[in-house]
Amino acid sequence: MTRAAYRAAIDWSSDTGIALGLECDVHFSADDELVCLHDLTLDRTSTSTGRAYQRTVAELKQLDFGSRKVLDPQPEQRELMTLRELMIMVRDARQDHVPVSLVVETKHPNDRGREVDERVAAMLTEFGWDHPGAPVRLLSFSVKAVKRFGWLLPGLERTLLIEDDLGRWRDGRLPDGVRVVGPDLALIKEDPEFVTRSRRKDHDVHVWTVNEPEDVRFCLDLGVAGFTTDFPDRVAAILAEDAR
Repeated sequence: MTRAAYRAAIDWSSDTGIALGLECDVHFSADDELVCLHDLTLDRTSTSTGRAYQRTVAELKQLDFGSRKVLDPQPEQRELMTLRELMIMVRDARQDHVPVSLVVETKHPNDRGREVDERVAAMLTEFGWDHPGAPVRLLSFSVKAVKRFGWLLPGLERTLLIEDDLGRWRDGRLPDGVRVVGPDLALIKEDPEFVTRSRRKDHDVHVWTVNEPEDVRFCLDLGVAGFTTDFPDRVAAILAEDAR
């Protein structure tokens, strides 16, 4: 979730004309800003350690989030983004007719609880992205968070994410108003018929994280409607083949 990674995604969408959702996981910094970072700690994603929410944005921006993927990264390849910065980047790209949108996952549990969902809702409202048709999808593994977004931003699309076990959603049902479920690829491989059960209830299935061509084809054959991937070019190529 570095500045360079988001810039590369926008450039790819601009070059290909293919719609792309830019996914971010968000939680608070020590100085009350929402930052785009998958983990609540820094150990796995940066060259530092400790809890991300105990650092200010200025402190986080001094850390290196690129070396785990890139040898001798450039400044933009190291730099963590705030949610506001990413929203501005998406807004500006859309003004240039690049077909990108924003996909926001709130992380739970966290040290601020429901405040992360409320802050996301306030920021989206500030940008005018609080109505049906806005270029935003909201995600969470937390059922409470997904329901809360239904109260805060009833016009926006929501996805309930699932990992480890399909549990009470095994029959394809979802919380009221939620029309998309996002299971881990491993769960679909364990129970491919889950896609059929979901579709019978008029729910779409968006699977994460689908990177290998054989897995893309596997999901397409089942009727999966959306893909979270690290390699949009691979998925797009197979979708193009399927359309011919």
